[in-house]
Amino acid sequence: MSSTKKATALGTLTNHDGKRALSSDDAKDVARPTKKLKSHNRTMTIEAAQNQLDGSASEIAKKDRIIHDRTREIAALKAQLATAERSLTIATNAKKKIKEKNAEALKMVKSDSKLIFEKVTLALKSSGAPSELLGRDTMADMITLGNDADIIKLVQELVAAARGRDAVLGAIASIKAVCDKQTPPSDTLANAMTTLFQRVFELAVKDASHSYLDIKSLLLLTSVVDLTAKPMEYYAVLAAAINLVAANLKEKKTSMLSYSDRGKDYITDLLVPVHDAIENEMGNSTKEELMREIMAGLLESANQTEAAKNYAMPAEAEIARKAGYSDVQKFLLSPTETTLNLNLTKSGRMAVHRLIDYQMSYNKVRHSSVGSGHSRYLVLTKCDAESPSDVRIKNQRKEKHMELLVKFNTYQKFTLTLPPKGTKLGLILKTNKTLGNMTEIVDVVENSPLMNLIPKDVCIVSLKAGAIGFVQPRTMKDTVESFGKVQAAASKQLEMIVAPNGTTSA
Repeated sequence: MSSTKKATALGTLTNHDGKRALSSDDAKDVARPTKKLKSHNRTMTIEAAQNQLDGSASEIAKKDRIIHDRTREIAALKAQLATAERSLTIATNAKKKIKEKNAEALKMVKSDSKLIFEKVTLALKSSGAPSELLGRDTMADMITLGNDADIIKLVQELVAAARGRDAVLGAIASIKAVCDKQTPPSDTLANAMTTLFQRVFELAVKDASHSYLDIKSLLLLTSVVDLTAKPMEYYAVLAAAINLVAANLKEKKTSMLSYSDRGKDYITDLLVPVHDAIENEMGNSTKEELMREIMAGLLESANQTEAAKNYAMPAEAEIARKAGYSDVQKFLLSPTETTLNLNLTKSGRMAVHRLIDYQMSYNKVRHSSVGSGHSRYLVLTKCDAESPSDVRIKNQRKEKHMELLVKFNTYQKFTLTLPPKGTKLGLILKTNKTLGNMTEIVDVVENSPLMNLIPKDVCIVSLKAGAIGFVQPRTMKDTVESFGKVQAAASKQLEMIVAPNGTTSA
């Protein structure tokens, strides 16, 4: 190969100046006219292609220099832009803070009382009713500021609201908090309390479709009657409202009750707390009336002993027997069982679903699946049975009633430790038909292990022990069976509430 030529990495021959040297075959093709070939399509002659390659190298180098220069210029401009953006952000934030301070300054040039009134006005104009928090906080602030005229003005604005009960109650709570530490209250606070108190009952009269006042509100109002300018008059108004709510609770008129009061007890949740909250002698007549209502309700509750319900469902049990479900049959025949858990496969559960839904009468047995995967099981519930939670609540309420009768010295409570099973208690019992078939302890024999521990000539109202829970025996048989269960249990401690024969009826 000539010394003036060199081989490239791809085997292409080049001259010493870097231009591509034509091979002998290429040189021959240059001289030939362009011919149309089938294997490839030639778009230019070899000579034209060579000229293109030779002439473009300098142009590419020139463009590379331009690209490099412009890239550096763009990078410099980007740096300037970033600096400008940071400066803009700093200036914008600084302006925002200045405006916020100015807005706060515009507020602070106003007096505190004016700011409070603006807040109240805004709340009263909103679509919702002003809140208890609004009334409580604004009244507390006005009392702190100590301007009597502003306190009265705030009261007037709160009572003017068409739906301002909650805000009025909040203001009452704030005045009460101050008066609890300041005795007697100032004339301004007494007048404010009187106006607010009166407004609560005006709103209650307007909204007579339901009990406008709930238990929480009644307890608050009871605690502030003495702070008004007309306590004697307002005790009578308060008593009427309490009686209305108590009647609705007793008769379970849920549509006439506040949602928070539904399910509450009119004796333990309303009458007793209100009675205890009246401390001023001016409320003595109201207090005496409440105690009469409490005692009548407690004695009525004590005398109400429900018969054991029979939950047997023989017709449905026969359907289950014919279908081959012996466990379901046994459950439906039971007079006491109300729920049944069945560990079945998915197809087994579906079969029981169909049995209940398609073969038994509507609303007799309810079914639901609990759990997931292999631990999923079917629960059957008799529809007319009370839920365990309902039974527990009922028993707890009844137990509270008994404890109150003990507290008021109407009933007596004794805690006994019974002897072991098989030991005679030495009690002479009889059924007192006059007093609702309660079991009467006629006498305690001389050698009884309970001698001198319980009185005679009393009726057993309730029993409580770990083995039996809280029960009210309906018959002498129930009483004897309860005694036997406690004697057979590990813990033989028994609480017994008894009533003298003459006090068990209302």
